[in-house]
Amino acid sequence: MTSTIADVKSQLGEAFRRTDEVTGQLDGALTMIEEAQAIVLAATDGSAHRAVEQLTSALVETRERIQDSLAALGSAVQEVRDYSDSL
Repeated sequence: MTSTIADVKSQLGEAFRRTDEVTGQLDGALTMIEEAQAIVLAATDGSAHRAVEQLTSALVETRERIQDSLAALGSAVQEVRDYSDSL
């Protein structure tokens, strides 16, 4: 079955809406990770205990990965938006 340009644009529009939802959820997760990191640091007074360092490191790494993923997602979405606009 051949899709029309209108069908393609409609489906891409739905994909953009869902991507926006995911982006919003990931932004919320970033905020929660930053808050968790601040709570850990405040609760432990910056303790150098191995377990605290592990948790803090894992939170930082997770935050950085999500930020990188959001940047890549944003770039890819923009490319597809440009493609959709050219149809």
